[in-house]
Amino acid sequence: MQDICPSTSQNSNIHIKTLHTACLVLGGEHKLAAYLGVPTEQVEAWLNGRGSPPDSVFLRCVDLVESTRQR
Repeated sequence: MQDICPSTSQNSNIHIKTLHTACLVLGGEHKLAAYLGVPTEQVEAWLNGRGSPPDSVFLRCVDLVESTRQR
């Protein structure tokens, strides 16, 4: 799978790892932002370690990642 996510710190914590994987699953940061209903700039900030997503956003990403692993 080609890495199309801008995260420069993708292995630093569970939030970033999960958002990064969700970004890959959906096909990019713009698609992840649309899926989550947040601005792309916010997703980019979270992916680069500037703040953490709210629990509800993080859990949506966990559900997305897990659903793709179960296929």
